[in-house]
Amino acid sequence: MLLLLASACAGGDGEATQTVTVTRPTTVTVTKTTTGAPPSGVLPVDAFNARAESVDEPWERDLAKVTEEFLALEPQENSSRSFQSTSNGGSASATLMIDGLGDDSVRARRYELTFTRRDDGTWKVESAQWAQRCHEGRGHQDFSPEPCV
Repeated sequence: MLLLLASACAGGDGEATQTVTVTRPTTVTVTKTTTGAPPSGVLPVDAFNARAESVDEPWERDLAKVTEEFLALEPQENSSRSFQSTSNGGSASATLMIDGLGDDSVRARRYELTFTRRDDGTWKVESAQWAQRCHEGRGHQDFSPEPCV
């Protein structure tokens, strides 16, 4: 009897999936692919908001720092980051663009977040989306969650 168990890690920019190929009952090939973000383009916010509600940290009152904490991105060599935000009292939006990624297919990645302000002055992430732009000749030139080649 052959029993095969496969699992995947989930969370943030290190999300991984596994492809398991069984060629004979005694041989298993596992290929891991780091995806970086869900293919739908929508990032989950509930776990982050629950964690943010359980702490009282200075970063919770600064949109740039909440964005940075939420995305938990690793430093990207030779890339440039630009951050823009707008707020109107109890709501805000922010865009983080990372261009010049050291990837042979993906040129840039963009994150768009919306926020609401809690009564204590901290920001809650209401929604978050990501999209990427491919290098020329490697796929789409518009920002999209579609994969590059």
